[in-house]
Amino acid sequence: MWQPGGVVPNPLGITDIPYQPWAKALWEDRQENELEPHTRCKPSGVARQFLTPYGVEILELPELQRVFVFDIGGPQTYRTIYMDGRAHPADLDPTWYGHSIGKWENDVLVVDTVGFLPGALTGVTPNSDKLHVVERFTLDPATMALKREYTADDSLYLAAQYKGSDTLAPSNVPYAPEPCEDLTPTGSPAK
Repeated sequence: MWQPGGVVPNPLGITDIPYQPWAKALWEDRQENELEPHTRCKPSGVARQFLTPYGVEILELPELQRVFVFDIGGPQTYRTIYMDGRAHPADLDPTWYGHSIGKWENDVLVVDTVGFLPGALTGVTPNSDKLHVVERFTLDPATMALKREYTADDSLYLAAQYKGSDTLAPSNVPYAPEPCEDLTPTGSPAK
């Protein structure tokens, strides 16, 4: 299991995302109204999934040619990364985590994901179903820290490509299920 190096109010530094002007206004409204999906028992989205306070567990099952990323705590969701060489299906049903295909490039796991629900990048970050995310995972053998670099493209919401990275530290904290309680502020619009 890996956990972020401390939970901060804006773990992704999302003020740096190059929004289209109208999309930035939508993001600001979501910030003001505290519409973060993880606090409402919904999946965190592909970028935010690795920065939840409970951490993530990553399980590779070579016999199934799949990698599973479990969102520990909160909504207790998971993401599947297909490692069998398949392409993305032509007609996807959009989901919070999209459709992920991965491959190993030496010691780097490269994951290509499409087919997102609108709003699935982080939940508060506006995106369309055209969002395309490429992630590169690297494990530091000395510290066992997991570094993730990602690139997001969405011509409808973003004026330019967005790049980010984060590093997760290994954790010895045993898994303990946490009940999910919807923390939507009273009177907030459900956007």
